[in-house]
Amino acid sequence: MLLNAISLRQAGASDWPAVEALLLANKLPTEGAQSHLPTYLLATSNGEVVGCAGAEVYGQVALLRSVAVAPGLHRQGIGRLLVERLLHEARSRDIAALYLLTVTAPEYFAQYGFKRMKNEDAPQALKASAEFQGACPACAALMALTLREAPVADATLPVAVLGAGPVGLAAVAQLVERGLPFVALEAGTQVGANLRDYGHVQLFSPWQFNVDAGMARLLAPTGWEAPPAAELPRAGEVAERVLQPFAALPQVAPFIKLGARVLAVSREGFDKVKSAGRDKAAFLVRYERNGEVHELRARAVIDATGTWNQPNPVGANGLQAIGEAEAQDRIFYGIPDVAGAQRSRYGGKRTLVVGAGHSAANALLALADLARQTPGTRLAWAVRSPALQRVFGGGSADALPARGALGASLRRLRDSGTLEFFSGLRVTRIARVGGQLRVTGLDTQQQPVVVNGLDEIICATGQRPDLSLTSELRLKLDQWLESTEALGPLIDPNLHSCGTVRPHGHRELAHPEPGFYTVGVKSYGRAPTFLMATGFEQARSVAAAIAGDLTAADRVELDLPETGVCSVELAPEAATTGCCGPAPQVAAVAVATPKRGCGPAAAPVAQPARCCG
Repeated sequence: MLLNAISLRQAGASDWPAVEALLLANKLPTEGAQSHLPTYLLATSNGEVVGCAGAEVYGQVALLRSVAVAPGLHRQGIGRLLVERLLHEARSRDIAALYLLTVTAPEYFAQYGFKRMKNEDAPQALKASAEFQGACPACAALMALTLREAPVADATLPVAVLGAGPVGLAAVAQLVERGLPFVALEAGTQVGANLRDYGHVQLFSPWQFNVDAGMARLLAPTGWEAPPAAELPRAGEVAERVLQPFAALPQVAPFIKLGARVLAVSREGFDKVKSAGRDKAAFLVRYERNGEVHELRARAVIDATGTWNQPNPVGANGLQAIGEAEAQDRIFYGIPDVAGAQRSRYGGKRTLVVGAGHSAANALLALADLARQTPGTRLAWAVRSPALQRVFGGGSADALPARGALGASLRRLRDSGTLEFFSGLRVTRIARVGGQLRVTGLDTQQQPVVVNGLDEIICATGQRPDLSLTSELRLKLDQWLESTEALGPLIDPNLHSCGTVRPHGHRELAHPEPGFYTVGVKSYGRAPTFLMATGFEQARSVAAAIAGDLTAADRVELDLPETGVCSVELAPEAATTGCCGPAPQVAAVAVATPKRGCGPAAAPVAQPARCCG
């Protein structure tokens, strides 16, 4: 067959049967290939697929795999055509290095410049791929080809930290300890502005999970004393007792700009499309302060802006319910201070709380207390899911007792009959009727539900990230959670079991934009499973990566309590424990990949020879 009769094109979903047949015919693994099919290149002749090659992209590196040609057409240059085109595309997309695993073809790939290396030295991001997780034999050789040298950051430029909440300041602490210059931009007039916004709310995690170790080390010489580890703080206390004194340190205070609202982040001289030289350009952070627009040049950016100021709507389909915008003056998004500053707003009124998380639970319990003190105060609760095991939590099985107690209290309130309860209600419309609100929606059977005579609505349906700030950067996000892509499968609330999160750090938090990291609750996108201690560990790993200390950056240690509740195959509502049983002993976990050799196993198992290249 002449090469001029071969056409190359990208693969589509309908090409999987042909690709799978090629892989099987060449004794190549199929595991994980279908999910990366959009990055595959196909060779066709007269409409028939006769060759394929793929590149799984993980940020700035890629894994070359599935180079296969129809058995009757070997040694005719089709494989070379595919590989050379993939190399060209990788360079044009600014991929830093290509890796591959192969059993039978190291000499073939050596002619393109690939060199052998130790399997344990592979980038951490690749170790989560199907080939590294067992699709390839243990004796497969790892080879790498460097396409461009890693950029050298301008050490004179600061690291820009966006947001001076607990995780943003944890990143600042790590940068200070490593001697890296920084500038932190905070939209609020005080550090921890979002925490202060719901400062009246008691957190379910004790102080030991709410004080970053780096901040504590820097505060210790000033005589600062850590709060009692087992006590439960209010959100505002975290800001007052930890964040505020840390921000006042002489090595920190001059480099925090309060009242500085970030407008956009880009690369200096580069829009989103341009690749060549992009990684060497400084970041440009545009922000507004005191009515003037400024720009900050930075060597790296840590986005810890959070999600608190981007609430989800009352509407159940991700959009505002019809009429929701017109009823804004009667809707509170978040957790109002029912017992304090906003007592008069809810006292003697009928309020509907929409939501099924901890924010909704706090609002409902506060309204119930108010109802006992103020005649005429009535409360109603609407949840979208008819299954409430996740709502009520793990009870005594929860490793955070206050979180378990919160859910138990909510269950008792629901069962007491002192509130109206609307299970499975998806709100579609809000209207003003005679000075009050009418909420219309559908139940799980698509039957209409109407709730009349409401004075107020508390929307506690969660938050979402503001992605407009980084629209000119190259981000890789999970398609439905809007978290960083690598975190999506680990935190998906549709699948996430028992609240466990696999240890993660800078590699999972990075994007295709070198030097840009999303940390804190924003890294989780719309997933509601974030804990503050997770963000502290993220900050430690990311700061180490920016400093070039990849050994420390990859040594991810995460010490988190489990929730005690599974979200897969939820137990019946009447059950008193989750499906996970007692919470296990919490221990620091380090990510490590065992060495894999080619020697005989204790009990040899016959398997076909496979080439993973």
